[in-house]
Amino acid sequence: MKQSLGLLEVKGLALAIICADAMAKAASITLVGLEKTNGSGWTVIKITGDVASVQSAIVTGASFASQQNGLVAQKVIARPGEGILSRSVPSEPEAAPAPAPLAAPEPGIGVDAPVAEAPETGVGVEAPAVDAPQETAIVSCNLCLDPACPRQKGEPRSSCLHTGKRGEA
Repeated sequence: MKQSLGLLEVKGLALAIICADAMAKAASITLVGLEKTNGSGWTVIKITGDVASVQSAIVTGASFASQQNGLVAQKVIARPGEGILSRSVPSEPEAAPAPAPLAAPEPGIGVDAPVAEAPETGVGVEAPAVDAPQETAIVSCNLCLDPACPRQKGEPRSSCLHTGKRGEA
């Protein structure tokens, strides 16, 4: 079934939340988000779902907003083009698979351990695996991601080593 996009613009965030609640209760829709627009505190409510559900939800939300004297605009795009819905709906980040915990190999028992010959018998014996040291730097600054930066998360941006260099290569 083809998805449709519904947009309802109202005056104020509180009215937008109440209208979104009424629309979600009136029809089977997915609330994509609330977006503040430029001008007088207006807020756009974005919803998706099948065409009939979105039309029903937008009519319900628009009638509720007009009763509160807060309706600005309403629009239902029944079957948006290929790029429209993908740009208006934020994609969910793909969940990375959790890495399997690594068990420490027992000395002398390893599948990928190199084989060395015993000097007196000449028979192959597994050599214990040697783990290479891994460098793990703790990142404290969430702006520049530089481990050497003294700024901690939540501190002013001016205490970052890279203040004013954002976006430069």
